[in-house]
Amino acid sequence: MSQPNASGRGGNMRHGLISLLTVVVVISIATAAVLTVATSHAMAALAQRQATMTTEGYQAERSAQALLARIEDELVAARKAGETGQAMRSRVENRINGMLVEVCEEGVNATYSMDGNVLTCTFVTPGGRSLQTSATIQDNATLDVIAWRLTAAAEESGSDDMLWTGSTAGE
Repeated sequence: MSQPNASGRGGNMRHGLISLLTVVVVISIATAAVLTVATSHAMAALAQRQATMTTEGYQAERSAQALLARIEDELVAARKAGETGQAMRSRVENRINGMLVEVCEEGVNATYSMDGNVLTCTFVTPGGRSLQTSATIQDNATLDVIAWRLTAAAEESGSDDMLWTGSTAGE
């Protein structure tokens, strides 16, 4: 009896098929590696952007809270001086520009408007975050916050390219 050798029917190895399979596996792994690196860079950029937006939001918040604390200090001083009503509001309005300069962190710009007894302040950060606050100065020398809204400026797209126009295309 003869035994089959490696070159016989039972032990013939197909080197071409194994080589092709190896090439496909290597290309798949390389593609996955490139996609992983690209995704990690995109995620890092998004994380940095979120960190910047959060930091700027906190800068605006700290500036606004410091301003309200200064205004409350002025109201306490007005109460001790016996001022009420319009005299008290005038005292705050006369000093608010200086207060805004003192409390605004670097890069934060602030504006205010006074409508009767409602003081509205807007704090804008370099990245476009905007905090709008409104507070009522009561006749009893107290400050009631009635609005506190933090928003981000909408980013404008650099191109007008339309990726898909929907069913109205060509009409």
